Amino acid sequence: MKVLILVLVCALAAVSARAEGTVRTVTSPDGREPADYVPAMLSNGRLNAFLDYGLSVASTTKETRRKHFQPGIYWEGRRLGDNAGKATRFGWELLPQGAFRTVLAVDGVVLSKPVRWTQTLDLHRALMTTEGAFAHGVTLLGEAFVAKTRNVIAVRQTVTNGSDAVRTVALGLVYTTPDHPRICGNWRADADGATWAATCYGRFVTRETIALRAADAGGTPETGADGFDGSVRRTFALRPGERRTVAWFVAYDDDLEDHLPAITSAPKPVAPRATYAALRDEHVADWAAFAAESEVRVPDARIQALFAMARYHLRCVATEWSIPVGIIQSHWAGRIFAFDEMYAAQGLAAAGHLSTARVAADFRAATLTNAAIRCNLDQGRPFGKCGARWVWEAAEGNDIECSPLGFWMDHVFQQAAVAQTMWTYFRYTGDRDYLAQKGYDVIRECALFFRRLQVIDLPDGTSFVTKCTDLERMGPGHERAFMTTCGAITTLRAAADAADVLGRDVELAADFRACADRLVSSLPGHDGRYIAYPGCTEESMGTLAGFYPFHAFDRTNGKQVAAVEHFLKHGQAFGNMYETGKRICPWYAATMAMASLRAGNVEFPAVRWLQEAARSGGVWGEYWEINEPGVSQYRPWFMTAAGNVLYAICQLLVADMEGGVHLAAGVPDDWRDYSFRLPAPGGWTVEMQVKDGKVARFDAHPRREGLPRPKFFFRGNAL
Repeated sequence: MKVLILVLVCALAAVSARAEGTVRTVTSPDGREPADYVPAMLSNGRLNAFLDYGLSVASTTKETRRKHFQPGIYWEGRRLGDNAGKATRFGWELLPQGAFRTVLAVDGVVLSKPVRWTQTLDLHRALMTTEGAFAHGVTLLGEAFVAKTRNVIAVRQTVTNGSDAVRTVALGLVYTTPDHPRICGNWRADADGATWAATCYGRFVTRETIALRAADAGGTPETGADGFDGSVRRTFALRPGERRTVAWFVAYDDDLEDHLPAITSAPKPVAPRATYAALRDEHVADWAAFAAESEVRVPDARIQALFAMARYHLRCVATEWSIPVGIIQSHWAGRIFAFDEMYAAQGLAAAGHLSTARVAADFRAATLTNAAIRCNLDQGRPFGKCGARWVWEAAEGNDIECSPLGFWMDHVFQQAAVAQTMWTYFRYTGDRDYLAQKGYDVIRECALFFRRLQVIDLPDGTSFVTKCTDLERMGPGHERAFMTTCGAITTLRAAADAADVLGRDVELAADFRACADRLVSSLPGHDGRYIAYPGCTEESMGTLAGFYPFHAFDRTNGKQVAAVEHFLKHGQAFGNMYETGKRICPWYAATMAMASLRAGNVEFPAVRWLQEAARSGGVWGEYWEINEPGVSQYRPWFMTAAGNVLYAICQLLVADMEGGVHLAAGVPDDWRDYSFRLPAPGGWTVEMQVKDGKVARFDAHPRREGLPRPKFFFRGNAL
């Protein structure tokens, strides 16, 4: 009876997970990869692996190159400081970690490709499974995960003999380490497994090991070491209908911590790593706790699926040193952009994952000194003068510019993104101590950067932001650039508001506010709406920036409302980051959703643009930079879109605008039944259930004592 109850509970859980869009499945009835196939991403925020339907780490192919995608295994922080032996402007690449593959042999014949297969990715538990049918009537069922609490990839393999003859089966893993000029190592096989020990001459000289070990009680495995290959396997006879399960750990260790300490430490294991089942339980419990931090249930399956994937994706790439665009070579080698980091941090905070969002805020606080030294003459006392300037592309220490040469290095709005990351974290947590100890200094230095180095004050009492690179599509060197100016405005106001909260810098706060007001007057316009820069005739996503990504205005600003209306009507024609493709990429679609919501646009409502973002999902529902099959495809598993979409979905339900917290402001009329539990700015948590369009349950409570209650509205009515 207990077994039956357990089976029923598991079945119901699986049905519920699929209904919430948390289990994704890709099937091939003929063994061929679907045209849009990419491997599944598994990650703990440090180790990042892309596994395919063969229960192996995917390798780079012609197809993945076409998609601007380099799968493999990568370990954040392990990188070169230059490009050894190559004349190129691209540097700071991640050190490759090699790859493993499942090896299945039947009666001495290696079976490399299934004749049909199914692969699933469970976003709620961060588990990947495969089921492949092979020749000789053999079926391989696999499962894998990257343990959240340890630098271990765990793999379980179950083989079934579906033939009518006894089969001799060999089943295991072969790990191939990289042939790289900066990595010197060798494999050693012993009774316990196989271990790669290497010295890596990267940004730092480190010692690394990769160990293959049995994760079950099946006795001593067969082990091997041959050049760059280490292997473990078990060999056994299977009678007709019989099955056998084996499990393996691939464990990584090095001494990078001695050279580059983590800013936000990884979670500590709660027990020794004993068996596959024990580690799996630990891993699943950790991911369940993450999922429980918030809840969204809406009747639109597309939006529900977007929400599930975004949460999964962002946690996978939230590292010990902030949140890069991807822990993968093809995604700018895991380097960190303040602008993209802001989208991730905002999305995570709005979705209730505040401890995960904090990694971005902590990173900027920890690297403030380097950013301030960049701008100030007195490097021994760099604070309170000319502000701080973060590099465009940062490695983990934020101590040197890692970007290749280009006009993008003349961006300055990354300071606004840093300030907004900090201010958003404070507003969602209400943590005054964090603001006092870390947040305010960062926000103030960002504001001083604009005030002292970028804003030009004219004798007639007006001010403007000097030439810089704004959106890259606009090219270099524009004065009064709209998006950058909006970022400066919100930074100056945030610094002034933060000073008020803490009772600091009264005169400086007043100057910041006055400067922000003058900058509003400097913004370029034409025909009653804002434009990207003075004289600009090109349409630009940047003209939405006063509503999003920055929130400089409310709906009383007619020029911003008009700019949003204009872009929403015409955005389909210019809705990608690059001048390629024919429709709107998910990053831009979510930006349009936010602008529509804050502008109160009813002709092109916010949810429409999120549904547009869903069109660009890949086979797993994963986010791409651009995904238009047959037209243009760029970078699957693209973090920035995930962060932007997650924030927009949460704002549909809990919107920070127009003098309060507006609940369900972006919900369409045909959503009659929905519920959510999400944080609200001000440090509060909101729980609401709506049935037949009416509030059935509402609760709001502060995350800590003493926080003033925000003004809550539901469909314009105060609660």
